[in-house]
Amino acid sequence: MMKFTNILTNILIFKTAPILIGTVLVSSPSLAASFASSKGEVIIDGFSKNPYQVGVETNAEEFFVFGDGDQAYVDAFAEANFVADPSGADNTSSSEAGGTGSNFFALGESTARVIGDFSILPGETFEFDFEVYFDLKTSIDNSSDESANAEGNVSFFIFDTTAEDTPILLDFFGVSGNLETPGDNDFFGSTQNIVPSNFSISPSSSVNESFGGNKESISAFFDGSYQRTFDGNQIRNIRLVEIKANSAQVQSTPEPSATIAFILFSAVGVSTRFKSRINRTHLR
Repeated sequence: MMKFTNILTNILIFKTAPILIGTVLVSSPSLAASFASSKGEVIIDGFSKNPYQVGVETNAEEFFVFGDGDQAYVDAFAEANFVADPSGADNTSSSEAGGTGSNFFALGESTARVIGDFSILPGETFEFDFEVYFDLKTSIDNSSDESANAEGNVSFFIFDTTAEDTPILLDFFGVSGNLETPGDNDFFGSTQNIVPSNFSISPSSSVNESFGGNKESISAFFDGSYQRTFDGNQIRNIRLVEIKANSAQVQSTPEPSATIAFILFSAVGVSTRFKSRINRTHLR
C-alpha cells in the first residue's frame, strides 16, 4: 500500500501547462501529409453498491498553425458521465490531428475522469466490471520531412479515504501506449500495483499492434473486473478514480531559412481552442 498526502492535488485535479508560441520559417515547396489519432473509451458497471457521491471532469485543448498554401486541422473531444442510481459510469476522450504541406504543426489533447465515493461495511465486498477500448493511429508520407505522434493512457485507482488527511492507494491498474512515426519509441503495455491483483482481466481481451514504417497502429480491448473484501470492524470510505488521457500531434520539419514566413498571432492560419467541464454531484 502507498500513502499519498497530496492525492487530491496529484490525482483529482487536472493541471494544464501553458502553450509557448514562437515563429515558423520558410521551407521548401514540396508538400507532405501527416495524421495522428488517439482515442479511448471506458464503461464501468456492475457495481456491488451505489456511490454516495460522484464526480466527472473533462478537458480538451486544440492548437494548430500552418503556412501559406499549407493545411492543418485538429479535433479534441472529451465526455464523462457517472449515474449514481442505478450506478454506472462511462467516459470517452479522443484527439486527432492532421496536416498537409511543408510548414505545419497541429496538437490535440483530451482528458476525462470519473470519481465515485462508496461507503463499505465491515466484511463487505466491493466490486465492479469494466471495459476499456484503446485505439492509436499514425501515418506520414515522407519520413524525412514529417512526424506524427499518438499517446494514450487509461488508469484505475482505488483509494481508502477513511482518514481524509491521509488517503491510501489500495489498488491500481493502467494501460498505456505510444506511437512515434518515424521513430522506435513505440510501445503498449499494462501495469498493476500488486500480483496477484484485485483487478482481473478476461481472456477475451485482445491487443493488436502494427509497428514500423510510415503507418502504425495499436488497437486494444480489455474486459475486466475489480473485487476486494474489506475486513475489520469499521466502515471504510472507498474512492474509485478512473482517468483517461489522449494526445495527437503532427508536424512538418522544414529546412531553416533566413526569411521568416510569419509570426504567430499575426498571420493567417492560427487557431486555438480550449474546452473544459467540471461536475460533481453529492448524494444524501
